[in-house]
Amino acid sequence: MPHRIPQASAHQQAVIEELSNLVHGISAPFVCSGTLVPEAPVTLRFKDGVQVPITRLERGTDPHTALEPLLARCSPAPFGKGRKTLYNRRVRDALHLKAEGGAFTVLNFDPAASGVLEVVRQQLCPGDPTALTAVLYNVNVYGTEGHFEPHKDTPRGSQMLGTLVVCLPSRFFNGQLVLTHRSAHKVFDWGRDISEQAEPSRIHWAAFFGDVDHAIDKVWMGLRVTLTYLLYRGEGAITAPRPSGEATERLRQGLERALADRHFLPRGGVLGFPCFHMYSHEAAFRRSLPPLTLKGAALHRLKGRDAEVAAAALRAGLSVSLQPYLIELCADETWQLKRFPTEEEQELLDERLLDPWVLEKALPIAAHGDVPRGFGVTWVISPPEFNGPVKPRTVEGDADSPSSEEPVAQLFHSGAYSATGYFGNEGGETDFYLYAALHVVIPPLGKGLRQVTRAARKSARAGKHS
Repeated sequence: MPHRIPQASAHQQAVIEELSNLVHGISAPFVCSGTLVPEAPVTLRFKDGVQVPITRLERGTDPHTALEPLLARCSPAPFGKGRKTLYNRRVRDALHLKAEGGAFTVLNFDPAASGVLEVVRQQLCPGDPTALTAVLYNVNVYGTEGHFEPHKDTPRGSQMLGTLVVCLPSRFFNGQLVLTHRSAHKVFDWGRDISEQAEPSRIHWAAFFGDVDHAIDKVWMGLRVTLTYLLYRGEGAITAPRPSGEATERLRQGLERALADRHFLPRGGVLGFPCFHMYSHEAAFRRSLPPLTLKGAALHRLKGRDAEVAAAALRAGLSVSLQPYLIELCADETWQLKRFPTEEEQELLDERLLDPWVLEKALPIAAHGDVPRGFGVTWVISPPEFNGPVKPRTVEGDADSPSSEEPVAQLFHSGAYSATGYFGNEGGETDFYLYAALHVVIPPLGKGLRQVTRAARKSARAGKHS
């Protein structure tokens, strides 16, 4: 979006900088991981009753022989590009077998019974009190030269949180899982871990939000075998989220100090916090944009740091809403939307080259990027620049790895809403990821939270003359 920030006094700039620093002080993971040793080797059981236990073989043993029953049932793995499902080995070179229809089941591992799902809930969405659900999706096999270019998960339904990947202990070399989010990188070298571990049946897992870009580097040798589970948020009553952590509490206090400051936005305004995650069109955000509440479903659908920022503002007594923005780089345009688009409206986004006039007629546009003052928002964190060059993907430990904390929207360089335009195993039919920002309403002096009572004025005068 246009980076037009209204002229502000040095004092107001200092308040904004303090709030920005407080936001960046909140630590919220985009991925969590772990390892465990099952009581017996994890085993794949196929429809015909054939069972294939997967355990680390002795060095020099050909894994293709041991896993032949699995390989024989697999087919080339596709990927999504927008709404299309494609096959291209330059993008993804792998085999897979989907679990639908009971094609296979997993013995000796259950994400819920093992405690993995509770760990994921505590790490990725601790403010949501309901248990997560893991749905077995497929088994993937990456052989020599196998890889998958950077991509996001294909959105699937309003409750989808992300993906759980479980790496089974088949020997392989290289083939790291590389996650990239807001220029931060996390690398899982499970091939090395399996080679070095003492227990031949130990498995490794990682869970991450669906909007996080992830890739699989090229496998040098062996067979990389992983299970994929789709993670869904649980259904049930929404209760108040957990107490704030120290960093979130400091942001709340910073917002309260800003409200008490008579020189900060004395006429009121809207503070903008660009989201650190992208959001799909889902039920909690779909038809309208009512303010978020501490007990509402929409707050619990926010991810990571976004949820903490919203909770801090709500606890400060402020009105908070999730505001979607549509960025179309082919047209070099930005629009603020009245709400998240409906399924019918999304159909218009299939083509990457669209006339801006057509978009404005068809979608729920609230404001255009050319309006003065950057949509009338005072940005606490600078909106990302969308037309700069895409930074190359770097891996953990690179000296040249970017250290920017800009939101994930800096990766928008295609109409498909991912850095490469690629998604997971298939194209999306109903949902897509959208950039959004948290809008926090600051009332003018004398109104709402900023009302000055007679006692407060008297106390202020007394303090001034003491």
